[in-house]
Formats: sequence, C-alpha cells, structure tokens
Amino acid sequence: MTTAKAGSATDNAYEHIKQLILTSQLAPGAELREAALTETTGFGRSPVREALRRLVQQGFVEVRPRQGYRVAVVTLASVQDLFEMRLLLEPAAVELAALRAPQAELEALHELAHETYVHGDTRSYQQFLQDNREFHVRIARATGNERLATTLQVLLEEMQRLFFISLGNRDSASEMMHEHHDLHDALLARDAPRARQIVVEQIEASRSRVLEGLLSTSDRSLRAASGIVLADITSRGSR
Repeated sequence: MTTAKAGSATDNAYEHIKQLILTSQLAPGAELREAALTETTGFGRSPVREALRRLVQQGFVEVRPRQGYRVAVVTLASVQDLFEMRLLLEPAAVELAALRAPQAELEALHELAHETYVHGDTRSYQQFLQDNREFHVRIARATGNERLATTLQVLLEEMQRLFFISLGNRDSASEMMHEHHDLHDALLARDAPRARQIVVEQIEASRSRVLEGLLSTSDRSLRAASGIVLADITSRGSR
C-alpha cells in the first residue's frame, strides 16, 4: 500500500501511478484494471479512475474500446516526435538563460550538474532522472518564462520512461555528467551560442541512446510484450 501524502486522494493516486509508469514498473502496453490498481496501490476506486482519466489526457495511458486502459505503447514515431519537440524548446531555453538568467540561479545549478547514477541500480536511475529533469527545468525557469519551463517539464516527464529504458542498456553515467558540466560552464560564462550548441548535441546523443536501448531488444515477441512498436520506423524516415 502506498504511503499517504498531502493533497487530494486523486492527486496522490495520479502521482503514484504516473511514477510507476515513468519507471517502467508499469511497462509500456501493460493492461490497467481499476480494481487491480485499487488493491495494489491502496487508493479508492474513484481516485484511481480519476487518475487514469488524467493520465489519458496527458498521453501516459490509452483507452482501448471495450478493453479498458493500458499504458501507452512506445513507438519510434512517438520517440522522434518527442525529441523534435525538445529540439525546438530546449535550445531556445538555454540561449535565453545564458542571456538573462540571474547569476545566483545559474550558480545554484552546480550540484544538479554533478549528479550521476550507478549502472544496474534502478533505484539510482529514478533519482538521477528526477535530478536531470530538475536541472533542465530550472534552466528554463531561470529565463523568467514560466510557460516555457512548464511546457518543457511536461515534455521531459513524458520522456522519462524512455530515459529509464536507455539507462539500463549501457553505462552512460560519465558521458551524461560531462554533458551537464559543459552546459553549466557555458551558462556561467554567458556564452549563449555555445550553450545552444551543447544542448543540441546533448539532445541528439540522448536520442541515440534511447533508440539504441529500444532497438537492442532484438526479440520481436519480447518487444511486443514490452509495449515497444518498431514497425513505423520506415514511415517516418530517419529524421
């Protein structure tokens, strides 16, 4: 049973189920039954139902006619769409941050820029991904554009389960920490073009890691069981 937190039962159920999805404890494609979730999470039927509806609106859960809910599957088309969105938003955010963010807010990112994880330790993956999201969102928030920060936060939350899958594929801890160091240094130096270039390179490297993680599951039946659909790659191009 989950531990109660401040806030409404629906909010708590939503946050709890979303975390299960983001960390792949509820894998892509997994069937979601209200009764089963009520029993395993300890939340009431009504909060679970409302949480599922909210997760549907945000794209984490899909409704299957006459079959109930399931965790949204992962397709290469959806992966490419998410990374395209990030390439539109984040380079602009870091460029603005380098130009106008308060120095104290940039300096305060030092600890987050040095966070890492232990390969093979899924608990450390969860903490690292939370810190990683916080690092990027705080950069966006430092621009003073709250809408930009909120939009990026939602996008990174949606991408978190992709990152979770990719972390287990190979050890990229040193590589990713180095990426954060470089970006933080460029921001502190107020080098907007350099910050933009670094984050574009980071996003492309992240896309490669995610696709490598998805494609490394070579067994078709295992991919299907994991909710990973690769057939659409030819229809979208390499982009």
